[in-house]
Amino acid sequence: MKYKKMQRLEQYINSIANILLVVPLVLLAGLMFLTAADVIGRFFGHAITGAYQISEIMQVGVICLAWPFTTAILGHVRVEFFVLKLPAWIKNKINILNHLIAVLIFALIAWQGIELVKRSWELGELVGIIEIPLFPFQVVISVGASINCLVLLVQLGNFFAKSRKEEC
Repeated sequence: MKYKKMQRLEQYINSIANILLVVPLVLLAGLMFLTAADVIGRFFGHAITGAYQISEIMQVGVICLAWPFTTAILGHVRVEFFVLKLPAWIKNKINILNHLIAVLIFALIAWQGIELVKRSWELGELVGIIEIPLFPFQVVISVGASINCLVLLVQLGNFFAKSRKEEC
């Protein structure tokens, strides 16, 4: 019974990560078109005002909103050379430790992202040349890190379940 609930929770969170991946894909395509239009415009003497600042904002969105999907498919770089010959139960303990550290790091990123948004809101920070508020774009840091924490917690639960199964 508990295992089925865990599977449903994992499917739900992974589907959120999959849906969220649409945003960075669209941002990446937009970034590509923006850069191409700016380069072509510069050739004809009509550069896009604020293209550099807009591309910076879009890059943050691409990176931060792709974290959960990358984590869900285990797409991050892993060095398995050192644990390759170890028994499965030790590998599982190492995975648990790695995921605990990752949850802590991404929780700190989410928390500091919220603090960054608060500060930008209070100071009224604007994006360089185009002079639009910065805080709405900084929210994606916290959103991406928070959802990534959820993905990591579900994976951590799976490692704990695997660890219990090995002990029995």
